[in-house]
Amino acid sequence: MKLLSFSFFFVSSIEFTQSFEIPLTNTASKTTILPRSINRNVYRVSDSIKMTTEVGTSDKIPPAGKKRPLRSINAMIQDRKSPTSNLNDKASLGDIVTVEIELTPENGFVPENLFDSAGEISFVVGWGNYLPGLHELLLDDMSIGDKVANLSIDAGFGRHSSEMVIEVPKSNLKKVQKIEKIVPNSTLNLQGGIQVTVLDVTKDTIIVDANHPLAGSSYSCNLKVLDVNPYPVEKLVYKDICGDEQSLSSLSSSPYEVATFAMGCFWGVELAFMRTPGVVGTRAGYTQGIIENPSYEEIKEGHSGYREAVMVIYDSRVVSYGDILAVYNQRLAVTAPEYFKLDIFAEDDDGNESSPDSQYQHGIYFHNDKQRKLACAFIKSIKDIRYCEIELKPATVFYSAEEKHQQYLYKGGQAARKGCRETIRCYG
Repeated sequence: MKLLSFSFFFVSSIEFTQSFEIPLTNTASKTTILPRSINRNVYRVSDSIKMTTEVGTSDKIPPAGKKRPLRSINAMIQDRKSPTSNLNDKASLGDIVTVEIELTPENGFVPENLFDSAGEISFVVGWGNYLPGLHELLLDDMSIGDKVANLSIDAGFGRHSSEMVIEVPKSNLKKVQKIEKIVPNSTLNLQGGIQVTVLDVTKDTIIVDANHPLAGSSYSCNLKVLDVNPYPVEKLVYKDICGDEQSLSSLSSSPYEVATFAMGCFWGVELAFMRTPGVVGTRAGYTQGIIENPSYEEIKEGHSGYREAVMVIYDSRVVSYGDILAVYNQRLAVTAPEYFKLDIFAEDDDGNESSPDSQYQHGIYFHNDKQRKLACAFIKSIKDIRYCEIELKPATVFYSAEEKHQQYLYKGGQAARKGCRETIRCYG
């Protein structure tokens, strides 16, 4: 029988500080289970489609001795496209889709306003942001001009699962003081900050519900597909076209551009870009390294050359590369001093943030010559401010980070609405 160690406290001022071993039994099957990690704000993909698996970023633990199968962005997009995938303007994984949308909460659900829920929005299908239900809907054979009305879609907190209703034997709570004060409808905190609601207290057990309180909540969705554009795969890696007008023309055919930045941790700067009007997609990942398909564990060991970076896909008709650089600069002003504080206390050979081999090296990786010139001018303009050292290099292969790193702060409850100016709670 598997056991799990928990510390409980009752929110109405009754505190349980002892740690103890509890076998968790599903009330439906009567089998002992280990509950999944719960995050109150995580937007989970519903059971009908696993988008992250579709694009090659499954978080399943590989067998011992085998490398986690991370994929490059280029492979993720191209492997999922076929010559006929867009013949009828149908949305496919990796496409940039523009929709007119109106989301209205159902059944008393009050949204946290983490994303734009009305008007015209554009995003990369299958890359997170917005609701998983929207991605599912678009991938369900929708084309330009198609629309739905008053369709109920999951609000992003997952469906209520009977497997998350857990029976805890009181015999395993002998060390807990004032256990008699635990009553139905009270809230308990498990070790790690997981909250559960007490459903029932019997003579021998306590039954708790570990589902999110908003599990099963939904929106009424009105949506019309306005446009579908392929991902600008040809712009992923810098190409020195040497004045070849034909090559320049082919690279300029799409209004969507790609930019790549490193700023230590990728979480905070990714959220800043997500909030920027005109940005249609972001991806946390690794670039500039020397090995194929790196994992986070390999990168943090150092000497791989990889940086924690964020890829930004933006609509050049709405936002310029100069505007994108300004967002990067704003985050530098906030976060770089924190890295500098770490630098001055670190030992010279300790693999600290300023080390050329560090994953936390700051950098701008240009995808074309226009970006190179603007980035070079930007770096020169801040040289006397002493934010930190910023390397400038051509964009190379970009590998997607593990799914848990994607839109990390948004999943944790920080707003990604366009134009949002709420403080980003992260050093990166």
